[in-house]
Amino acid sequence: MKKFAMATVAVAALSAGVAQAYTVGTFSNGFVVPNVIHNGASDTTAVGLINQSNEARAVYWTFFDENGGALTSGCFAMKNRDYQPFVWSAESGSSMSGKRGYLVFALGETVGAPAAQPPIAFAPHKECADSAGLQTNPTLVAANTSPVAGAKISGSAFQVNATNKDVAFIPVIDGPLSMVATADLTRLDPGNLTAVAGAQNVGATAAGAVAGGAAPTAPQPTFSMRYAIGTGLDTSVVVWSTADHRGTYGVDVYNDSQVRKRLNLVLKKGKMNVFDPKTLAGLPSTHTDGFIEWTPGNGGTAPRDFGDLGGTASSLTVAGGSVFTYSVVNSSDLSATQTILGSHR
Repeated sequence: MKKFAMATVAVAALSAGVAQAYTVGTFSNGFVVPNVIHNGASDTTAVGLINQSNEARAVYWTFFDENGGALTSGCFAMKNRDYQPFVWSAESGSSMSGKRGYLVFALGETVGAPAAQPPIAFAPHKECADSAGLQTNPTLVAANTSPVAGAKISGSAFQVNATNKDVAFIPVIDGPLSMVATADLTRLDPGNLTAVAGAQNVGATAAGAVAGGAAPTAPQPTFSMRYAIGTGLDTSVVVWSTADHRGTYGVDVYNDSQVRKRLNLVLKKGKMNVFDPKTLAGLPSTHTDGFIEWTPGNGGTAPRDFGDLGGTASSLTVAGGSVFTYSVVNSSDLSATQTILGSHR
């Protein structure tokens, strides 16, 4: 009983004093699920969508890998005030098992005269087709307007592990989404999504004033990412952005006694990374509970190893973009998982 009580206090303390500054729980033209994976039907990401658009709407989705490469996509229709479950293992199939990435859900409107756009049908696999059964280059519904005022969706997500009888909360990044004008929602590429309003904008130059949010200012935002890696505790930190953030960054790691240690954080993937704080080279044994401070926008130049790690487009630190972080803490004593949103200032 004493062990259980101590573990309960430890996990409860993980969220004490944490203030998140992201936007969640709103309706807009789309959203991002920043961490998606399945290992079969018994361990899968599950998403739920609500349509409050006052009409039936087509919802387009695309799954991107950790470097932002589009691997698969689809579309489904939602009636007004409809709820739609989206189970990743069922939607993606066995070929995507073990592949980590992120999902973008977006409301689309097709190009052409209104008379050429038939009402959305609800026959299977026909919801998102024109009268000839072919896509007509759908574009993203504008941030706060649509052919019918108020076209909006909202989402929630969880990682469901039936074997362990565990359900872990996955934060959803609310829109509005901003995309390049030429984006086709049926065939998005890594550069189409330029900003997500629910995340925090970063950018050291004028080019960092991306659409969908306030222009970055000096000093650049600093992100605080929680960790707890003491006895019976493990942490995975998730970093997601619209721009390519791969590279080595200097970070300040604090413990619960306010002791700072300057270390290097290596982000090897372009758009999303999941790292274990235990792998930070030089982390002292006294640093078992605290937070990591990361200021990616400082300097205005790409990390020195950006190209060595496979970066080819503009770096986040040069082009600007939206950034979102959170931590997943697992307690073996409680057989439970807790999600903690990152903070920024």
